[in-house]
Amino acid sequence: MTETEARDILEQAMSRAQADSTTLVLSGTKEASTRFANNAITQNVSKADTTLTIEAAFDNRVGAARVNQLNQDAIADAMRRAEEIARNAAPNTEYMPPIEPYAVPVIAAWDEAAATADPGVRAAGIVEAIGVAERAGTSAAGSFATKSGFTALLNSRGMFAYHRRTDARFVCTAITDSSSGWAERSAVAMADIAPTAIAERAVGKALAARSPKDLEARPYTVILEPAAVAELLAFFAWSLDAKAADESRSALSGKLGERIGVPNLTIVSDPSRPQCPAAPFVEDGMPAPVVTWVRQGTLTSLSHSRYWAQKSGRSFTGRPTNLIMDGAESSLQKLISQTSAGLLVTRFWYIRFVDPMKLLLTGMTRDGLFEIRDGEIVGGAKNMRFNESPLRVFENIVAMGVQEPASGYARCLVPALKVDNFAFTSGTAF
Repeated sequence: MTETEARDILEQAMSRAQADSTTLVLSGTKEASTRFANNAITQNVSKADTTLTIEAAFDNRVGAARVNQLNQDAIADAMRRAEEIARNAAPNTEYMPPIEPYAVPVIAAWDEAAATADPGVRAAGIVEAIGVAERAGTSAAGSFATKSGFTALLNSRGMFAYHRRTDARFVCTAITDSSSGWAERSAVAMADIAPTAIAERAVGKALAARSPKDLEARPYTVILEPAAVAELLAFFAWSLDAKAADESRSALSGKLGERIGVPNLTIVSDPSRPQCPAAPFVEDGMPAPVVTWVRQGTLTSLSHSRYWAQKSGRSFTGRPTNLIMDGAESSLQKLISQTSAGLLVTRFWYIRFVDPMKLLLTGMTRDGLFEIRDGEIVGGAKNMRFNESPLRVFENIVAMGVQEPASGYARCLVPALKVDNFAFTSGTAF
């Protein structure tokens, strides 16, 4: 939906509002995914939806309703329901009124090729990947997904914002009789997705991991590839909530302004970063700021809602819009060559909290765990379970690689990390 079309719908809906304050959010998505397994395309699925969310408030009594039928009768009924709920609601002591208008920056996050990609386009990429797998004698599975969407907001003070975005993601798992390898790429633009290169990486990992060895479960020096780093970083991002920290309900309680990592660790959110752009505004229309969460190893910011920022006398940050970790110039191969003994981790899966107050997690390696000896990969290792905290990882970083895009909590740009004393606690059954 274009900006003009979205604004027309929102203005017509706002003309029906009777509440003291009203915020309208119109959002739409079109998603499609072509999937493959056993070197054959198995399924193509797609869906599209557009939803109008109405938040109405009388003083600080708030009600909300949502509708995905955009005819005038449906919108009028949803407006009545939101206002009726608000009239009967208990006061919301954390409610913040709509914001004043401001100039919303335009962030380039749209690619027409991704927005218009059809099953034939995705199938052609998958055929390339299957060819790579077949020539190597492996079986490939995965998906090629494309997505486009928009968000438009209008409030009763006249604040209007609009943003549109696209995403393309290719995932490939290559399988042999005793191993598997995985690779993926997510990007705004279809031109940044190279199915052949992704498949070659997955196949190379699967072949190198054949006949994996059983290794003792203990602390190891590990090299975490960007996918694994992004998966751990997501749990750190979820733990940044300032209210929870101030109320002593967080692993980060009392740590604001304290060192939590090595001096070269810096983590920021910047919605305008071209490699991983995000929306320029958050749910209520507040501008999404550039936020440095960790600077040179020190925790410098926590995630503040408008309410908690006002209450605590700190700046509004919102939740992380994307996650960007500074890296270095070392390639993954250089990190491996500088490691006398350790493990290379492709990615994790099934990560869960063990102790949220310590940010202690458990999970398993998957699709490519390799033993490193004397600066070289000497073979695959059987998957293992870990019990580890991102906070300990931050303290034990000994080297960083080049930043790469990765999927996680949000769009991420992160390096591979070499980390000492990463705690593995047991083997796994797969």
